[in-house]
Amino acid sequence: MINLYEPKIYKEDIELVIETINKGWLSGNTPIINEFEENISNYLENRYSLLCSNGTLALHLALLSIGIEKDDEVIVPSLSYIASANAVKYIGAKPVFVDVNFDDWQIDIGKIKDKISSKTKAIMPVHLYGLAPDLDSIQKISEDHKLKIVHDAAEALGTKYKDKHTSSYKDVAIHSFFPNKVITTGEGGLLTTNNEEIYLKAKKIRSQGLRGEVEYDHDVIGYNYRISAVLAALGLNQIGKIDTHVNDKEKIFNLYKSRLEEHNFIFPEEKKEIKSSFWLISCLVPENINRDDLKEFLYKKQIDTRNVFKPIHLQEPYIDKNVSLPNSEKISNKGICLPSSPDLTSDQINYICDQIIFFLKK
Repeated sequence: MINLYEPKIYKEDIELVIETINKGWLSGNTPIINEFEENISNYLENRYSLLCSNGTLALHLALLSIGIEKDDEVIVPSLSYIASANAVKYIGAKPVFVDVNFDDWQIDIGKIKDKISSKTKAIMPVHLYGLAPDLDSIQKISEDHKLKIVHDAAEALGTKYKDKHTSSYKDVAIHSFFPNKVITTGEGGLLTTNNEEIYLKAKKIRSQGLRGEVEYDHDVIGYNYRISAVLAALGLNQIGKIDTHVNDKEKIFNLYKSRLEEHNFIFPEEKKEIKSSFWLISCLVPENINRDDLKEFLYKKQIDTRNVFKPIHLQEPYIDKNVSLPNSEKISNKGICLPSSPDLTSDQINYICDQIIFFLKK
């Protein structure tokens, strides 16, 4: 089976995990955590980074750190993994859904202003499938309306906007290190920012609301969102390989596109300001093709695929019959994610494309 995604784990990653265990570095308060946070901050060119136990909790932590409270509203694109909205709901705030552009699948900037109310406190751009929206325009809206920005860049480690990492833009961003991401710690996430106030507040909340370094002295309600040093050890050396992974995945994307675009598969557009990380290579199947029939055919040929995310406004916890977001709905209905492991060979990609083209001609 050609799996949808296989993490790239190196010999030195395994060796460092074993070394970390042998040293007894198991908890979250160890030198290897500090080294990971320092190295990833240097890579992102950010001042501060905090490792968390997963990306969803990093997003929850980011929202808390910018002061989101119960009954506040946060603008979120509906075409995203449900965790984007769940992190808002954990606080008792309300995710307000907007549509995406059909061409690049990113949040529709023109729709954001329509959703701003007196309760709106933040915008959450989701850097979907390794791309990113127009960050300058979002920043301008945030400044005009005095809103905070939380970048859900779970899928976009290595993505750049105007030659800067997308997670280096204000106010705060998160990444995920789940096994299907650009690098992995098994389970893990990251909060990253250039704002010292946000960083210090997030650091306190991440560790049960601990006041400074004094043991058992807590002045706010916090959470245990720390990550194990063993998981950090798994991903530490991979930081130096992020760009290599992204470059490998770009080659994979280009081969898919060169084979399938002429058969009316539509790939999300990489705008000129964007340098994608090509997380999961996704596209729309031709109008006359049933996406689910194609997936079933490919599975029988030992090729694993996945649907594009179901819009959150159509998910049972959030369903609203009065909301219609046509681009999100169409992309979800016609979108397919293709195998995207960085180690995929040209032979494997050509085999996948050959089977897809064969299906089209049936």
